[in-house]
This record gives sequence, C-alpha cells and structure tokens, in this order.
Amino acid sequence: MSKQKVIVTGSSGMLGRALCGVLDKDYQVFGIDLENRSGFKKFVKCDITKRNEVRKVFSAHHPDVVVHAAAFTDVDACESRRKKAKLINTGGTINLARIAGKMGSIFVFLSTDYVFDGRKKRPYLESDKPRPLNFYGRTKLLAENFIRRNLDKYFIIRTTWLYGKGGKNFINTVIKLSRDRRMIKIVDDQKGAPTNVMDLAESIGRLLEKAVARPQQYKGIYNITNSGSCSWYSMAKEIVKKMNLGVKTEPIKSKELKRPAKRPLNSVLNNNKFKRLVKKPMRNWKDALSAYLIELCAANGKNSGKHKRNIDHLNAITKAKVNKG
Repeated sequence: MSKQKVIVTGSSGMLGRALCGVLDKDYQVFGIDLENRSGFKKFVKCDITKRNEVRKVFSAHHPDVVVHAAAFTDVDACESRRKKAKLINTGGTINLARIAGKMGSIFVFLSTDYVFDGRKKRPYLESDKPRPLNFYGRTKLLAENFIRRNLDKYFIIRTTWLYGKGGKNFINTVIKLSRDRRMIKIVDDQKGAPTNVMDLAESIGRLLEKAVARPQQYKGIYNITNSGSCSWYSMAKEIVKKMNLGVKTEPIKSKELKRPAKRPLNSVLNNNKFKRLVKKPMRNWKDALSAYLIELCAANGKNSGKHKRNIDHLNAITKAKVNKG
C-alpha cells in the first residue's frame, strides 16, 4: 500500500521543519514554502497568498492531508504591517482551506494561544470564547472561523510558546543576552507552557493516526502543548541554571517593555481533550527543555570544552531528578 500524501506549509520554519521530519516516516510528505532553507528533499516552491500557485501544487500532488504551519508570526510587526499579516495569516489560510476542501483533504491548521485575552485564572479550554488582544491573534482567529464554517474535515491546533531548531526563540535570546550582560530582565507576569516543536510535531502525528481513519468524527479544535506551566522569568531561570550560564535574572512587568502588541497574561491551555483522544500526554515542559538544551549544546559545539561541560551539567541535573523520583 502506498503512503498517504501530506503537504506541510511553512516547511522552512521552525515547526515546519519538525513536522516534515516527523511525518515523513509514515507519510509521503511534500514541504512548501517560498524558499527551501531547511534542505528538505521533497520541497515545492509555493506562495500561499496566490491561489493559482496553491491550486497547481495541490493538483500535482493530490494531498490526503494538509498541515498548515506557515504564518507571519512576528507579533509586534503584525501591528504595523497589518496588510501583510492579514494577507498571509488569514488570506493564505483561506486559499489553502478552500482548495483542500474541494479536494477532500483533511486540513490541519496551526493556531495560537493569542486568540485569547488571558484574563481567565485557569487554563483555557477549546470551548472558551476567543478575545484576541493583538492583530496577530485576530488574523489567526479569522482563519479559524473560516475553517470551522466551511470545512468538514479539519483540525485546529492551538499551541503556545514554541521553541526548537531552525528559528528565533526565547531560549536562543536568553543564551545570547547572557554572553553580553551580567543581568537580564525578563517579564514574570505572563504565564504559559513552553512547547518543544518536536513534541508538538509528534503529537500531531498521533492525532493524524486517528484523524485519517475518521476525520469527521474527531474534527474540531485541540489544545496541544507540553504539560505544566511557568512564567517567562521562570523559564529563563531554568535555562540559566541548566546551561550554567552564570548570569543574573531580574523579574519585570510586561508594561515595562512597552511593546507594540499586547500579550495575554495567561496563555496556559488545557490539554485534556487531546489527552483523551491519543491516550498519551505530552511530557512536562522542564523535561522537554532539558532534552532540547542537550541537543543544542551538542549541535553547537561538538569539539568545544565549554559545550561539553554544559552537556555534562545538564545530564547530571537530569539524572539527579530521575533518581530523586
């Protein structure tokens, strides 16, 4: 039996790379993007904002599943570049969804915690009413609404605080700042669940195992993040500790940063719906972070004594935690 075909959009991005790598084990995956920065072998150039290009790619490959990870994710830039943000995040999604729907493809859309205002004191459920604080969140919510109203076979994945290889993320920022400063200031009033893109990609793979067989039965919105939660400040302290960076951290409030886009103070998402479906919860964010940091050190300095010491330090912490129980 031939493998089912999957198109992954944004294949050169942080999450897209992870998705292509994970899903290519069980499916025939084609990655589409404006350029192939990841080096994925089955790459097809495509601008998702141009419907004719999308139609040509879909007609050539006839995907059983479309996993849409491409987006304009610079939240602050979305405030000043609203036309571009809406063109990509909403318009591009509508192009893909329309053509996927006509072809009978399952459509998986990567959305965000930023569809919520963060005012609730508990983790957000899939059924909670969205109230985005920023334009990025609004563009993603508009895309969500189109999908729900027009497709029969869809999965909307809301996730939060992503990090991984091949993209800008909070971890790299903390490490970079620690090289030049004795003290780094981090917000402590925003709470979320740091999520490893490899864990997310594998979870989407488990979701597809269910979805491909009975997509209309399981369709809907799913929150998928690593378990547990923390503030950006707590995450920074964990990175500094595990990487043995030797820099001090100071907590500050979000309003002190004066950023163009407002952020929700509570971005924690309730994962119970996804857990019930796949019967396998995602690991705790601290464990996922440790695994990523070990990989990062190994990749960035195979012959570096400093990176070797960091890996030894991380392994020691991890073993101590396991032995403690």
